[in-house]
Amino acid sequence: MVYKILIIDDEATIRRLMSVLLKRHGHEIIEAADGESGIKAAIAQQPDIILLDIMMPHMDGYETLRRLRATPNAADIPVIYVSAKSQVEDRVEGLRLGADDYVVKPADPAELLMRIEAVMNRSRRRTRRRRAATHAFLGVRGGAGTSTILVNLGAHLQQTGMQTLLVDLHLAFGTLIYQLNLLPLTYSTANLATIAPETIDDTVVQRCLLAHPSGLKLLAGSPTVPIGITFAPEHLTAITEQAGHCAQVVLIDLPTDPDIIECVANLLDSLTLVLSNDPASLHAAENIAAYLRYLNLDAQINTILVDHHAMAQPFLTPALIEERTGYPCLANVPAKPEPYLQAEQLRTPLMMNGYDAADRSIYAQIGERLIKRSA
Repeated sequence: MVYKILIIDDEATIRRLMSVLLKRHGHEIIEAADGESGIKAAIAQQPDIILLDIMMPHMDGYETLRRLRATPNAADIPVIYVSAKSQVEDRVEGLRLGADDYVVKPADPAELLMRIEAVMNRSRRRTRRRRAATHAFLGVRGGAGTSTILVNLGAHLQQTGMQTLLVDLHLAFGTLIYQLNLLPLTYSTANLATIAPETIDDTVVQRCLLAHPSGLKLLAGSPTVPIGITFAPEHLTAITEQAGHCAQVVLIDLPTDPDIIECVANLLDSLTLVLSNDPASLHAAENIAAYLRYLNLDAQINTILVDHHAMAQPFLTPALIEERTGYPCLANVPAKPEPYLQAEQLRTPLMMNGYDAADRSIYAQIGERLIKRSA
């Protein structure tokens, strides 16, 4: 699971070390340098769990916990003491005051992560945790560049500090695994299709994720046809829903399959149609747009225009796409065939190698507009 965690500790080095560790596992981190600011952060930010030091000036951890437990908007937030005070009486006092667990500094990383998970499993606040923002991308015709947009947007978001998970819902012939150079395949959505949908939770999904050196996570679609494996609608719903508990942002490569779209539509914060600069793309986008209106998805739909070849007079413009589909165009990705082809040959997304300021601004624009649309 991914949580919003508040660290209250007067030592900047300790806060930084814990923050780096927890961010590597996808958690969202808030820091406070003393008890008073920690209480204010707990009320304003509503974290899922608090890691609290005891030995702090002005207001120690014991008094901080007393005040938290007396504050209506923060009283039920789980608290783990993380303290250098290691005597039995210190632990007893911390638990007596209402702490949910006690970890002695320096905390072993594996133990700290395990204790956080154990406390959250017992916590009544667990059901109040928000799922990650989930954004799907659908190429209106083959070769539109959807997977390229997806991996580069994911790389950009990961570089900005947002734990990002890419999900390839193509049940066969998935391409994201190739673009991220994560072959040979170890796990894919095909593994999840072999178990009952009701048993798929975030822990099961986590086991099937592939880790890229950049920190990006991938739930891959099988690059081949998984023989003898079929996906029930409930599989697709469970995979999409539980993926939202494994990162801060989920980006989905969605097939142009109406059955799959209907299965996951209600779980999406946005659905973006990716068009290439040609008449066939516009025609396909108009047809898909009509279908999405039938599904009452108007509020979630966006478009992106991808130029594959530099043209003196492009056929499509963002304004024309908006006029014909009725949906906003988030960005026009300009023609840069050589850098993208080189990135594909190296199996390294452009945003991880060889990009310039203009490239980054495109993906920053897409990310910002998606976040704004789903806020």
